[in-house]
Amino acid sequence: MKKRYINFFCVLLLSVHSCLPVKSQAIASTQPKESTANTLAIPKQILKTGVSLTTSTLAPNTIQLANNIGLIPLLERIRNLRSKVDSNDGSITIETLSARQDLWEAIQKAILVIQKTDLDIDFTMAEIGAEHQVYCEILATYTNDRDKAIARTNAISFISNGALWAVTEALAIPTYKNAKFAIPSGIIGIPAGVVPSIASLWTLKQLNGKKKTSEVEPNMLAKLFGYPTTADIEYPRSIWEYLNQVPADDPRGKKRLDQLVDRWVADSNMPSFTDRHSKKQLDILTASVSRRKGLSIGTLTARSVMLQQLSAEIMKMKRMLLELTMTVQGEKQLTASEPNSVPHIGMQGVP
Repeated sequence: MKKRYINFFCVLLLSVHSCLPVKSQAIASTQPKESTANTLAIPKQILKTGVSLTTSTLAPNTIQLANNIGLIPLLERIRNLRSKVDSNDGSITIETLSARQDLWEAIQKAILVIQKTDLDIDFTMAEIGAEHQVYCEILATYTNDRDKAIARTNAISFISNGALWAVTEALAIPTYKNAKFAIPSGIIGIPAGVVPSIASLWTLKQLNGKKKTSEVEPNMLAKLFGYPTTADIEYPRSIWEYLNQVPADDPRGKKRLDQLVDRWVADSNMPSFTDRHSKKQLDILTASVSRRKGLSIGTLTARSVMLQQLSAEIMKMKRMLLELTMTVQGEKQLTASEPNSVPHIGMQGVP
């Protein structure tokens, strides 16, 4: 009888240990994955602006942005008018007053263009921030529920283990007088060891937390992957052009958006995103299509990280806007543009 119970519980334990890992591996193998997926353990910054506040030159990316927002003609006009005003010998003439007035108007127009672009950034950040707040709130709830479930499982494991072993040892005390107590002692001792083992395996499953059907409320990631958008998640033209351009100083020829997605795929902190072409993954991450068991701690974490980095890269535009503002104020100088090329900066100032 004792041997039969021992065999039964041993088979049960081995079955649980062997089946769960196989199942998890089978599920993992069905997930689409790029060759670079989750290979970056320690992420680093990308898309450096190249802006320096200690030089009289403009960064190539700053000039690129100035072209995007239509600021180059105004900067050239400001340069020419400022040169004309500065060359005056101090006499007050109609031409001098007219040049000063034109310079003031040109500066005001340039400031308005810069301010509009700055508000484009704030407009985008406002929506990203609102979405990130919602995901963080849901993520906190899911994480808290997960922690409580694991705590309950551990409590059941510890309590049952202690109680069963107490009974086992209690039956084993008079064994030298009553050998028949050795049988129930051994039988109870088996589940005393099996129950904690099964509970430990169950906690591995609980680590992922609960999973619910993903919602249909497209976020700011939707347009990045070609999904339909609404008025709330549209990007201003200046922001969208910035993301879809190759950085001016990038020899690889990859658009900023592509480099951003490359970074997300490679980031090992986001195991839920491994393939930019996986419709299932993108449906869930963009919240565009409802998917069964799509909303989980993993997907919420990936959404939050992606939105945070997207906002960080867009905010770098403000560094370039500061440099353009310095140019408007005369702290940095823009040379005349060459035919069919991006304007370049002279180290010695205006000729």
